[in-house]
Amino acid sequence: MTINQYEQIYQTLKHQGAPAWTDKGYARAWENLCITLARIQDSGILPAPGAISLELGCGNGAMASLWLSRHGYQVYGVDISPTAIGWATESFRAQGLEGHFNVADISAPVALLSQHFDLIYDGSCLHCLTGEQRTHCFENIRHALKPEGMLIISSMCGEPKRDEDRLNYDAERFQLNKDGQPWRTLLPLDLLQEEITAQGFVIAQTQVHENPWWDHATLCCYLRT
Repeated sequence: MTINQYEQIYQTLKHQGAPAWTDKGYARAWENLCITLARIQDSGILPAPGAISLELGCGNGAMASLWLSRHGYQVYGVDISPTAIGWATESFRAQGLEGHFNVADISAPVALLSQHFDLIYDGSCLHCLTGEQRTHCFENIRHALKPEGMLIISSMCGEPKRDEDRLNYDAERFQLNKDGQPWRTLLPLDLLQEEITAQGFVIAQTQVHENPWWDHATLCCYLRT
């Protein structure tokens, strides 16, 4: 999808009063996120409250940024859509929360803020990137993450399960197409893990949530020292 397409979708969602990008699926997505982050927190590897966090693809701030803010983290977020960023800023202000949101294309070289972060959370953004976009994204993450910081990747994985999606799945490139154009990267879990390690990270923990459409992996990673 192009920048304009994301922007148009966010304009429509905001105009219709949707809670977030996931629209009617928001309650399910929020519940799953809370469960996942609680498990990571209980495992003792999540940076402590007060840490500086950045959500990639933060949308209107209603997912990881919201959870992190409510749990005492300093919150930053970037998204490609100006409408999403404005929406996130308005939403946090209305709730009495502090958040710093900026428009940025994480697939462009050196797109992230100059600040260094204790925690970078991929808000289901990496699987929206294809080819060299993913390489640039990892370059940005390595630049912005503190040496001892944590990267949490939240990504679609595995082959699509629904017939209509399988018809639009390029198994050679691991790409799900939409309207004849690459839409999502849907790597098998083992290849996703290989990509992450090849980009200079060590995977400390992996959770996989099974869905009827495709599975979703959450991977906690550190920079290789």
